Amino acid sequence: MEQITFEPIIPIWLMVIICIGLLAIKRRGIVPYIRQILMVLLLFAINLRPMYISDEIKVMRQKLNCYCIICIDDTLSMMAEDYNGENPRMDGVKADVEYITEHMTGAKFCLIDFNNDVNLIAPFTDDATYIKSAVNSIYPLADYHATGTNINVCKKLLGQMIDNATILGDGHVAVFFITDGENTDKHKLESFADLAPGIEGGAVMGYGTDEGGQMHYYDELYEEVVLVEDKRSFPYEPAVSYIDEDNLKQLSEDLGIPYIHMDESEDIDPVLDDVMTLLDAEQEETTKYGYADVYFWFVIPLAALVAYEFISVKRRA
Repeated sequence: MEQITFEPIIPIWLMVIICIGLLAIKRRGIVPYIRQILMVLLLFAINLRPMYISDEIKVMRQKLNCYCIICIDDTLSMMAEDYNGENPRMDGVKADVEYITEHMTGAKFCLIDFNNDVNLIAPFTDDATYIKSAVNSIYPLADYHATGTNINVCKKLLGQMIDNATILGDGHVAVFFITDGENTDKHKLESFADLAPGIEGGAVMGYGTDEGGQMHYYDELYEEVVLVEDKRSFPYEPAVSYIDEDNLKQLSEDLGIPYIHMDESEDIDPVLDDVMTLLDAEQEETTKYGYADVYFWFVIPLAALVAYEFISVKRRA
């Protein structure tokens, strides 16, 4: 069902004043003044910027022959406040994933996250807006639910999605593995080397610092921001999470993709450039739900009236 909506270019009250001023400069003769009124009304209508809402808006979009798998560590340590200063690592992750999706528009994205368990948040989709929304909804488990970080928990599902993309066979496979590398449940990092043959690009993206950072999270149960404490000994001290670059470099070597320490989104540019050199882009016409401008319906008669007035003035001269 189509509906009309308006998004004025300049405030309506200001446009009313402008139109009244234009009409106050009255033309001689009834017919010329009628044309003047019509031009002012058309100008007012254009300023309203009328649009209709439809689920059949035709757009051209880019398609990339790429399956991009994004695997995100959303354990509590990713709330440590040492990303590019004193920002939570997860804030950086969300900005960086959005950066990747914007630069790889048209790829098919898959989103995996892991904490106590691994979750397939989004199977392969070319809807980057959906991926952005899904990433923004990710939030680590509360302290009393979290059981520690075990990166190994995501290996099986990651391998399954790589295999699925490989079987489809109509695109290159890129993996962006996002973590601070910290295993806190005493599990040793397993080898991920058996996944490497299916991966053609991407990066292990590391977050955090050697100095580490404290962690705060919003506790929905008590509706308050809570400082994470290290409860291994009493009295409790603030817990601190540190980057584990040994694990990150092992992941990089196993998966056959570079390790990038992330301080800002642009750090991933060289990897994105390398991935894009593998890909072919094509344009396709598709439909989507959205807004379509119709102000040009009023531009055409306005242009015709302005042209007529210009010709009339030339003739009189």
